[in-house]
Amino acid sequence: MLINSYQQRCMRSQAKRETVLRFLRDETWSNLTNLADMLGLSEPATFKTICQMERDGFLLRYKVDALRLSLWGVTPQGLAFAWADNEAMRVRPYFEPGKLSVMTIPHYLDIQRARLMAEQAGWTNWVPGHRLPKGIKKRPDAIATNAEGQTIAIELERSIKTLKRYEAIFAIYLQMMKREEYAKVHYLCPDAGFAPRLERMFALIQSVPVAGERVPITKKHRARFPVFALDNWPPEHPQNGMTRGVDGK
Repeated sequence: MLINSYQQRCMRSQAKRETVLRFLRDETWSNLTNLADMLGLSEPATFKTICQMERDGFLLRYKVDALRLSLWGVTPQGLAFAWADNEAMRVRPYFEPGKLSVMTIPHYLDIQRARLMAEQAGWTNWVPGHRLPKGIKKRPDAIATNAEGQTIAIELERSIKTLKRYEAIFAIYLQMMKREEYAKVHYLCPDAGFAPRLERMFALIQSVPVAGERVPITKKHRARFPVFALDNWPPEHPQNGMTRGVDGK
């Protein structure tokens, strides 16, 4: 829709800037595709907005030649404007390209994709893994509240771990579920063909180590670790039920 009023255009531009800064105060940096999806705009329109923000010192652009893409991250100045006047400011990291690892960039961007898809489906309270307490035994890639009000841990898998490692992860998460920290752990696979392979790997888990003993895994336990292709997530009708403990009782 064409906005004719100069004042309306200015208000619309300011609203877009504020939305970008609120997103990046959580995520620190992103790419054009995810920012466009987050704003609900075309990539050319989004590019214009973020280039203006870069010009004004709110964003920093960094080209990743190895991946043939550009990233935009929030600057210290951008963080100063990332909270409304009635919001309490928080300490958040600003974008430092020198700390990036090319190997982890695709994983980070896929987690952002998952966030955008979840929020479009009505999920709330998304917290990226890097903002979770460092002292917890297993930090997921993110946590969020689904439409049913359940807290879901989210793991994005781009490669297969060893069976022993998955057993250890299951054991930790089942104990966290017993404490009612999470209702489930959703495993997301960017490659749709990867998801059934991961499910087959999980099917091999017969028991997990808990307090020096091997505890059998039941059907109820397995239901707490659903696997999805990222493009098919989140589920429209989440599975009901809660795991109350490692023993399933």
